[in-house]
Amino acid sequence: MEPDIEHAASSAVWLRHTLEEILSQVRVLLDIDGCAFQTVDWERGHISPAAAWFETQGIRAALQPVLDRPYDVARGGVTEAAIERGVPLLITDIETWGGAQALRARLREQLDEDTAETAWAWYRTSSFISCPVQTTLGRTLGVLALSSAPPRPPLGREQLRVTEVFASLAALALERTELLEREARRAEAEELLHNAAQQMTASLDLDAVYAAICEQAVLVANAPTALLLRLDPVTQTLRCVASTGASDRLVSHRYALGEGMIGTVAAGGEPYVSRAEDRQRFLPWVEDEGVRSFAHVPLGLGPRRFGVLTVCHCDEGALDDARLTLLESLARPAAAAIANALEFQHERRIAGALTRGYIPGEPPELEGFTLGLVYEPVGHEVSGGDVFGVWRLPNGALAVLVGDVSGKGLEVAAVSAMVRFFIEARTWDSDSPAQVLAQTNAILRRRLPGRVALVTAFLGLIDDGVLRYTNAGHVPPLVLGAAGEDAPLELRTTGLPLGVTDDVTYGCRELPFVAGELLFAATDGLLEARCGSELFGQERISALVAQHGAALSAQELVELAYAEAEAFADGLSDDVAIIALRPT
Repeated sequence: MEPDIEHAASSAVWLRHTLEEILSQVRVLLDIDGCAFQTVDWERGHISPAAAWFETQGIRAALQPVLDRPYDVARGGVTEAAIERGVPLLITDIETWGGAQALRARLREQLDEDTAETAWAWYRTSSFISCPVQTTLGRTLGVLALSSAPPRPPLGREQLRVTEVFASLAALALERTELLEREARRAEAEELLHNAAQQMTASLDLDAVYAAICEQAVLVANAPTALLLRLDPVTQTLRCVASTGASDRLVSHRYALGEGMIGTVAAGGEPYVSRAEDRQRFLPWVEDEGVRSFAHVPLGLGPRRFGVLTVCHCDEGALDDARLTLLESLARPAAAAIANALEFQHERRIAGALTRGYIPGEPPELEGFTLGLVYEPVGHEVSGGDVFGVWRLPNGALAVLVGDVSGKGLEVAAVSAMVRFFIEARTWDSDSPAQVLAQTNAILRRRLPGRVALVTAFLGLIDDGVLRYTNAGHVPPLVLGAAGEDAPLELRTTGLPLGVTDDVTYGCRELPFVAGELLFAATDGLLEARCGSELFGQERISALVAQHGAALSAQELVELAYAEAEAFADGLSDDVAIIALRPT
């Protein structure tokens, strides 16, 4: 079973996902038995884990006393030593390290005698890395800590270099979460508006956003009726796009610019609450609909005007300046929710255009091979961050690509399309998967947008019964023998993910791949399908391939794998692409 990644309950959801993704990459690239992000609360002087993974309960017990404790320079541990020096710390022999006695004393204080001695025996045979996680301005947020015990090889300089790369990525995530937490504290001042904003931004479907705005407006204003009106640019009139508790006449009427107070607000952009002295300017028929008090608030972001939010009450004077102020506060997240929904519609159209060329409806027919393919973007959207494909080369060889672009949104779709098409184009000129991915890395280093941190990729070329491959930090694909009796072979990483650093060399490996054998490759959305804190995991995937790979067709196998992960998980939270390929 795949070991769980633990995380602090107070961390932002997106931060947990980011740190978990980084820890997963660390575990793919490095042969370790424990890793953790430790953050330091400088006000409290306390060290705590933001995310951690341990291979066994014994390692967890050994490391727990040093993961969550006071920050104490006088009795400093590995964490303090790395932070105070400001540079990564590599310890290959704990007993020769200056802080060894203080560490052993801490174990004795926090553990019973037998457990403390067992933990110290583990420390004596293990190697460690503690790498400061620092902002671009040099502020230290914590450390990325790794451990390795026999029979694994000790950690060395190469592992230290990789750790520094991932510590830099973690610093960006932690900086971002600090900004989000400050914004959240400001929002907590008005709980009602905060809850309303959550409801309005819960969906990116435009009609659902309109409906949520009206629902929240009646709650914020404590009124029975709300309407959202948008400007029709052709007729220059306001039409109702959503309402709560409104009469048919209020909903169906087209309000001209300048007509009544609602038309005045739409034309001038200033909010208004009904006042007795303005009665002569009201629409004469509105009172017949039971409206005795109302408020109009324009919705817009900068120069962009989306429409007018109107709230009505049957009691005169029920809506006042205080309610108008609340509605103005509501209008800001409401306008943002509309803008996001409109942008999402726009992004879907563009993303569809970017990826339409390589998102197949049905698996292609390949002479000499059977192919199975499942592709499900998260939320069943038009496109996602997964990169995949199977294509023929001019010399008759077959190329197989599976990869994953970190992040979400249009930028990810654009990067996915760029990576997919560049790799396919280069394979027509080069028969070296390592060379193709090295050139792709060089291109990405100059073009990756700020919200995309890295791209994992597995590229294999199959020709004359041989599979040559390069794995740039991707989840290891599996190869199952023709008999299906032995455990599948993992095609492990041969280099860093794309886009991480300029100074990278990719290895290329090869193995026989003949009739009846099976190649099974997937993106991390399958492996990281989650039920509570438990991952679907590589072990389950390997067992599924071993049990069913020989008996099922390629398409049946990928469909079974997706169905098993979907049934296991509370709900898939990432794109999933699965490819199975068998020579015939």
